[in-house]
Amino acid sequence: MKKILCILAVAAIFFSCSDDFLDKKPLDKLSEEDVFNNDVLAEAYVNSFYVVVPDPFTEGNIGCCSDEGFFRYGGTSTNYIARGLMTPDNVMYMSEGGNAHNTRTTFLNIWNRAYGQIRNMNDFLDRMKANTTLSEAVRKRLTGEVYFLRAWTYANLIERYGGVPIIKKVYGMNDEFGAKRDMFDDCVDFILEDLTEAKKHLSEISVLGRVNSDVCLALESRITLIAASPLFNDPENPEGSIVRGKYSADKWERARKAAKAIVDRADEDGAYSLAASYDDYWKNINSSEVIWAKYFTSTSSNKAQLFYALIDASGTVNGWSSMEPTEAMVLDYEMAATGKKIFEDGSGYNPEKPWDGRDPRFYKSIASPFGTVAGYEIDNAFYYKAGVTETDFATGKTAPSYESKGKHMINENTTTGYVLRKWVIEDAAVTENENTTLMYPWFRLAEMYLNYAEAAYMCGEEEICRQYINKVRDRADVRMPHVTESGAALFDRLVNERRIELAFESFRYFDLRRWKLAPFYENIPMAGTRLLVLTPDVSKPDDKQYLIRTVRVYDESKNDKAYYTQNRVYEYEWLGEKYRIDYGDCLLSFMAPQKSFPANGSHYLMPIGRNEITKSEKSIEQNPGYN
Repeated sequence: MKKILCILAVAAIFFSCSDDFLDKKPLDKLSEEDVFNNDVLAEAYVNSFYVVVPDPFTEGNIGCCSDEGFFRYGGTSTNYIARGLMTPDNVMYMSEGGNAHNTRTTFLNIWNRAYGQIRNMNDFLDRMKANTTLSEAVRKRLTGEVYFLRAWTYANLIERYGGVPIIKKVYGMNDEFGAKRDMFDDCVDFILEDLTEAKKHLSEISVLGRVNSDVCLALESRITLIAASPLFNDPENPEGSIVRGKYSADKWERARKAAKAIVDRADEDGAYSLAASYDDYWKNINSSEVIWAKYFTSTSSNKAQLFYALIDASGTVNGWSSMEPTEAMVLDYEMAATGKKIFEDGSGYNPEKPWDGRDPRFYKSIASPFGTVAGYEIDNAFYYKAGVTETDFATGKTAPSYESKGKHMINENTTTGYVLRKWVIEDAAVTENENTTLMYPWFRLAEMYLNYAEAAYMCGEEEICRQYINKVRDRADVRMPHVTESGAALFDRLVNERRIELAFESFRYFDLRRWKLAPFYENIPMAGTRLLVLTPDVSKPDDKQYLIRTVRVYDESKNDKAYYTQNRVYEYEWLGEKYRIDYGDCLLSFMAPQKSFPANGSHYLMPIGRNEITKSEKSIEQNPGYN
């Protein structure tokens, strides 16, 4: 079984230190000889390289750049990306600096800080080649960690930009520096070489937060899958370039073998196993499913609860949400009894109870109206002050102003009507200025199973594909019906399984691009759901109130609009009272922007900041589609 050791007395994983270490002179006052001649100081120095592992809670919100969610602060860089407005000129401001909202896409724009860290890593690796003063065990392990972190950094770069300059040496002030972007395939090979070298130095023993040989296997699986995908391995563009590899069907076999290597660590060695509970892998620090995670303490910078709060400081459901799931995301959760989408014949979907009977993962990922969180019922209903009739809504009349009427509001701060439940510590009341303890898994077994399933499918091994999708669906508290499809229908099920299992874990944005499916999914108009409490005649306050819910349902046959309305009327008991529920044809109106994937396909890859192009004297080539 996986061995977990906690670091208690050395410089902590991410920039904190032991009491003994604090008694020493500050690290910035130490000489190079001090650092590289002392095991503890050398380890503390390598700890600083882990900054290349982003904080997705304060930086990410990457799901809001795809069809997963909406970021409620409309003027932020996140929504610029969602609207297809990202350019070489504004992308440079989507990084460190600026106001708090603009910094939340540093997860995407990593060019500057990545190369700053690569320089430091190259310097460290050069020094370790001749170092004889550190203990052999520490020198070997730290060398392996840095090889991995360099590979990790380049993997994140090529996923965003395609081929990038490969820098292997430390340049001095007098060195001529004329870096150009390397071919995509050469970058992949370089990453795999670094991972091979890292594995020579690392063991399978897992130290909390640090990398080991299994983490190397996991990254091999992910990067070979990316490299084999249509965006980078395109049969219609067989010649290699800086933005894509040379086409080869063998790349899928490489991805299959890489995925199997880490899968075997679970299936044959018993090193990992799917947790019985779906939320275990982000709530349990010793989860059997986690291969590598970023861990936080009360003194670190994690403000996940600030971003996704449901419970405010008074202990009531009155918090706010920044990352808001979309209706499109909600609609893709299958029915638990049948394993079908809600619009499929025989799904078992009951429009009178639209959120009942869904995949169990829905209830642990998203809070919907009528649902309960921490014992509180979620209500995002609004009371209209002016008289509006049911007929008015049926004919699409613009609604009048409104005020809150809900007993348990999310502070009127969910634009889409849904609140992200994943990553939320529900029994904690956290203010804006407080940090929380949580972990964010960067690699877990379920992803490895789905990587293996996808690579197997592309290698013609459909039975293995179904087997590993179903392993994920067989989780003890999920137990979804098995996938049985073949051919293109099987791939569609795989796409949806990744959407659901890996929801809000920074996968969807990149998955849609590597599959080249972003033009479809990200050009679907954004939608949510809203409950509206109406009084037909405001002069008669005792007159019967109507609860009107408007919903848009996904319809593949209407690719231009992608949603249609259901016209159903029924009675619903809510908060002890019966209400009339009408699925009318009035469309929701809220601040969400329309998603837009540019027609020129420019957003398959990130633009390189114009300042970087200028600094290189145009030796660095811009990505296609950007001026």
